[in-house]
Amino acid sequence: EPDAGALVMPGTYSVSFSKRIDGVTIPLGEKKTFEIVVPGNSILTGQNKATLAEFQQKVSRLQRAVSGSLQTANDIKSRLGTIKRALQETQAPADSLVRIAIGIESNINGILRALRGDATLRSRNENSPVAINERVTRIVDDLRLSTSLPTQTQRDVYTIAGSDFKTELAKLKSLVENDL
Repeated sequence: EPDAGALVMPGTYSVSFSKRIDGVTIPLGEKKTFEIVVPGNSILTGQNKATLAEFQQKVSRLQRAVSGSLQTANDIKSRLGTIKRALQETQAPADSLVRIAIGIESNINGILRALRGDATLRSRNENSPVAINERVTRIVDDLRLSTSLPTQTQRDVYTIAGSDFKTELAKLKSLVENDL
């Protein structure tokens, strides 16, 4: 929503109204006190607020790491395009180098598919595995305005995304440090 800020935390609040005309402030009714609660949950205690903040920070760090890996993988894919064009234009026999470049490109495509999803399957309205970036983004979106502890599902999704990302990051590091 436009101009929406973070939700207030559960607790006790009060509100009063007044109007100001020609510099004179006139109260409108009496001050009212009310309680903000999350249905189905108790009010967040200091420890629960800390737990929520800690989980949000963990998810945020994972999101930054996934985003950086996506950028790196996209840069490599672009570089490979340039490398393949240069190999095609060379006078010397470069068939073995072209095969290596195609192999690296295949590996980077697999990493990108795991990180951001399979665009080809989606364009054909086919089911595709949930991408790591989608998992992390969903948790971030769900928790951005949250005033309750993360659900077990969110914790499980974080664990799955983290594990999958660790695997893909290792592949990306190997590709960058060894293959490329």
